[in-house]
Amino acid sequence: MLQLAAKPIQQLARLVRPLSKVPRRVWRWVIRFAVLAAVVPLLLQWLIAYLVGSDARLLPPQLLSAKNLLIVTAHPDDECLFFAPSILGVLDRNKAVVGGLLVMSKGNNYGVGDLRRLELKGSCGALGIADERCIALDHADLQDNPHVWWDTELMERIVHEHVRKWQIDAIITFDEGGVSGHINHRAVSAAVSNYASTNPQAPVAFALTTTALPRKYTVLGDLPLTALPFLWRIIEALSFPAQTADPQDGGRVLVANTWRRYLVTREAFAQHPSQYTWDRNLYMILSRYVWFNDLKRIPRAVEEPMHNLHS
Repeated sequence: MLQLAAKPIQQLARLVRPLSKVPRRVWRWVIRFAVLAAVVPLLLQWLIAYLVGSDARLLPPQLLSAKNLLIVTAHPDDECLFFAPSILGVLDRNKAVVGGLLVMSKGNNYGVGDLRRLELKGSCGALGIADERCIALDHADLQDNPHVWWDTELMERIVHEHVRKWQIDAIITFDEGGVSGHINHRAVSAAVSNYASTNPQAPVAFALTTTALPRKYTVLGDLPLTALPFLWRIIEALSFPAQTADPQDGGRVLVANTWRRYLVTREAFAQHPSQYTWDRNLYMILSRYVWFNDLKRIPRAVEEPMHNLHS
């Protein structure tokens, strides 16, 4: 028995032995890099979440000063799996903003749609969204299905109805990648993007950026790369805080959860017990989307000059 137990130890020793030949100078650089890789994301998170997060160059007035904010998603739990830093970053900073959540389906792919709709109410409560503005639809043409592209014209009409009903002046939704690539997410993005870019009555809209798979599950590790385009804005915000910003700066948003808001995000997802599997529990630790969001403004369609229309 002792001999059997010794074999794995001997094999491990053979694997580790080459590391002992690595020069100390190399080890010093490895350790320095590891420390840097751990410290820089934490420092950035602290800066963005606590010090400069309200600066207009990172969180533009179109969101922070909105009277009525609308989050448009596909399924119950999207709001806390992907959008919580944005929701809390606005609603927690400005209590005057009224949040609304419009979910295009009740998530009935596995026959638990009614339960998920009920769970959604608890999640909204945790995120600071009132019950009457926490809506999960159950439309025959918008049923949760990972193989069906939803009717975008129908969704545009639904979004427009809620924009008018709730007097919405800012929208947040998925970008064309849908974060996870889910076909329903991408359909929601297509609908809201077309509505926001072509309807003159549509409010300003922002889309949550989709990243490559290796970047999604790095906790705060992806924050330095994400923050690079915002680096000068962060420096300016530290030096000269501002409540207004250049219109060009309003096209991108970077918002990070404080530790308290991260715990609120976890509390919101805990209201979805039907979805609380071991992999989702891991997701709530590793995913960048529960720690920070970067958004891009959906541009308005530019009308062609009249002479081009007749050429």
